[in-house]
Amino acid sequence: MSLNYSIYGIPVYWLLSLIPHSYGLSIIKNANNGYWENRNPRGLDTAAMYKKSVPAEIFGRFERAEGAHKNGMENMPLFIGAVILGNMANLDSSTLNTVVGSYLVLRVVYTALYIYVTKIKYSYARTGTWFASTSLLLYLIIKAGNKLAYQTGSS
Repeated sequence: MSLNYSIYGIPVYWLLSLIPHSYGLSIIKNANNGYWENRNPRGLDTAAMYKKSVPAEIFGRFERAEGAHKNGMENMPLFIGAVILGNMANLDSSTLNTVVGSYLVLRVVYTALYIYVTKIKYSYARTGTWFASTSLLLYLIIKAGNKLAYQTGSS
């Protein structure tokens, strides 16, 4: 019997989702003489100010980093739900560890593709990576649902 590390994937996922935001903040500050607008960092006027004051390539990368961060936050409930359901259903540790570990690796790849890919034809690799990672979570939820339905039905 192997140890179950899947729950530890939750804080790891949160950190992975925060990294693109930190990176975006860092590159925009470096390109903007160390200035970061912290009073309204998500404001439209703030984005417009950055767009005017930094090179287009840097602003684009900043936007993509923020997009990767937001996507990570949007997908966090599905990830946490899948991990919790898998554990509630007492799925075997190797399944939980493999799915959670694979998902986290795919999220790293997804984030790198999101931030650094600028050509449309390569952007579909990001979409495919997102689809593959999300499919892993849905697999875990369905597997947990099947096991819980069987346990409930047999009592």
